[in-house]
Amino acid sequence: MLCIVEVGSLGGDIGVTMSNMRTWFDHRHSRPVIFRQVAANGTIFRLKFATEGEALAFVGAFGGRLFGPEPGASAA
Repeated sequence: MLCIVEVGSLGGDIGVTMSNMRTWFDHRHSRPVIFRQVAANGTIFRLKFATEGEALAFVGAFGGRLFGPEPGASAA
């Protein structure tokens, strides 16, 4: 099941936020299954991770909200 995370841009700077996320992914040797930028009262990023552990680690690093496993979804 995919775990969904939504997080806002850091200080409203999209470039800094994306750079920080890329660095975090590179250091962890990981990638989200889906990464989208969503406009809703500012810039929000919606990511889907294959595991809850990876999603929780991302929330720990960048804040945001974990929406838990997506019912009926798989990483494949």
